[in-house]
Amino acid sequence: MRLVTSFLLVVLSFGAKAKLVDVEVAKKTDFTAYGQELQAIEGHLVFEFDPSLEQNKNIVDLELAKKKNGKVQARSTFFLIQQADPKDRKGTLIEISNRGSKASLRYFNQSTSRGVPETAEAIGDGLIQRLGLSLMWVGWQPDVFAEGQNMSVELPRVINTKGVARSDWTVEADTNKLRVAHRDAIDVLYTLDKSNAGEAYLTRRYSPNGLKTVIPASEWRFSEDGDALLGSFSPGIYELVYPTQESVIIGLGLALIRDAAEYVKQPESMFTSPKTIAFGVSQTGRWLRHFLYQGFNQTESGTKAFDGMLIHTAGAGRGSFNHRFGQTSRDAHRMSAFFYPTDVFPFTSRETEHPLTGEKDGLLSRLDDKFYPKIFYTNTGYEYWGRAAALIHSDKGKDIEPLANERIYHLASGQHFVERQNNLKPIDGVDGYYQGNPLNFLLNLRALLSALAQWVVDDVEPPKSQYPRFADKTLGQFEDYKLPKVLNGFKVPVSPHTAYINDYGEQWSQGVITQNPPRLLATIVPPVPTVDGYGNERSGVRHPLIREPLASFLPWVLRHNAKFANDEMMDFRGSLKLLAKDDIVARYKSWDSYNKRLNKAIDNSVNEGVLLEEDRESVRQQAKWLWDLATE
Repeated sequence: MRLVTSFLLVVLSFGAKAKLVDVEVAKKTDFTAYGQELQAIEGHLVFEFDPSLEQNKNIVDLELAKKKNGKVQARSTFFLIQQADPKDRKGTLIEISNRGSKASLRYFNQSTSRGVPETAEAIGDGLIQRLGLSLMWVGWQPDVFAEGQNMSVELPRVINTKGVARSDWTVEADTNKLRVAHRDAIDVLYTLDKSNAGEAYLTRRYSPNGLKTVIPASEWRFSEDGDALLGSFSPGIYELVYPTQESVIIGLGLALIRDAAEYVKQPESMFTSPKTIAFGVSQTGRWLRHFLYQGFNQTESGTKAFDGMLIHTAGAGRGSFNHRFGQTSRDAHRMSAFFYPTDVFPFTSRETEHPLTGEKDGLLSRLDDKFYPKIFYTNTGYEYWGRAAALIHSDKGKDIEPLANERIYHLASGQHFVERQNNLKPIDGVDGYYQGNPLNFLLNLRALLSALAQWVVDDVEPPKSQYPRFADKTLGQFEDYKLPKVLNGFKVPVSPHTAYINDYGEQWSQGVITQNPPRLLATIVPPVPTVDGYGNERSGVRHPLIREPLASFLPWVLRHNAKFANDEMMDFRGSLKLLAKDDIVARYKSWDSYNKRLNKAIDNSVNEGVLLEEDRESVRQQAKWLWDLATE
């Protein structure tokens, strides 16, 4: 049964110290799922910020945007799925939306629906709800189009600011148009300042650190709306530097999520629940690291915003989330989005020394430990290669232990996302070798979310950290990385993604880039996990299909048949190399024999707390698909 009510409710009276000043409910849907009475609520949240308050002083340019009342406003979309009875709510999972999307139901509830999540069918198998958690999304990213189901936000601009913006593209085939925004689904946040248009310039190169050649201005131009470059662009890496104006106060995205989390825990809140857990994927995993680094987990009123965090596939990065003319969608990979302030010191939570200055700093140095959340860091093998993940627990060739409030889980041999099995692409010239890595680590994430919820809500100790270390030789320097005999003839990437020490100009400490592109001062090549005799990573959370291997699951794949940089890694993707059929049959004899050994591997994963009892069959189904593929 589903009951839909459409109306507008404005809640105004949150008191003189309120940060969230209005809740505007546009739609409320009641439905039943998994024996629970649930509500899906959507609308807008209106926030107000005082630039004079200590907890807001690190929001770049906030003082420049205040109104006559001395405050600054922001307005976000929100969507919430909660238990109808507040007594049934153990906490709220707040997903920090990656570019406006909703990922939690797919990641944790195995939902395949693209519809509005207001029915039992749309929310998948209900794991989040069965854990007693509400699920909330709040818009924070200003360059997300306000359309469809996107979570969007209205943030103020500073009219009198001028500066320089930068865009880059990795062009694989001839084209005559390049959008200035990071991606097609992202809006152009900063357009050309036409009064200084002559200062714009465009370069091309063929590798991340290659020599840049200036493209004559006569060979390209801006489109009339300023959203794109027009010209004739052959394959290569292009970089546009151009004058712009009217910066957006992007740091308010950090503050409004802080204040939404605080509001949820207030007894008078219409969404009240006792605990909050943040979840971020990739871009928004980095966002959460940035949130922590800049001290936002302490609210204006001196409370803890989030009690727990699941920071997934962030690697060692932060991002462009609180500086003048920052572009929140920009990331950093080996072959895209170059030299933005993403992989910047410090990397570890414990304080370490800056590689050049000797200055000590740590990710949590700006927070008193009473504001520390309980944190799970989860990174796949790709993040160790493509996002410098080892830097969160190592420094200068030594292991750095996580803090007591942290757990680190390396999802061994996985790529950045789980590749659909029917999306694998054979790679020319090598039998049984595919672009795309289908290792289903989402099953591990389901178990880890369950463990984090128990840790936050009931203080139940979670599974111990599982990640590669120098001490046991499961982590090693890149130059020592070797593939086993079963992968003889395979090329290794020319380099993992590297972190950089960059000079962004004299005002960078105030959140203003004056050197753009930055000057490269030093390169940090991260260590990478070592592999076993089948090419699978030896450390971390090892999926049953790695414990009883039928294939080499590689977290990287080289660019192939490209016009340039063929020895570099592809962004995001890994690869799959089936073991030889004769070797599989010699080791396992038959599917029945293999299945018995697989079940023991599944038992081990369940006992370690990294796989749910209910997900055994999902592992067996993927194993049967892989067995048939490898032995046909």
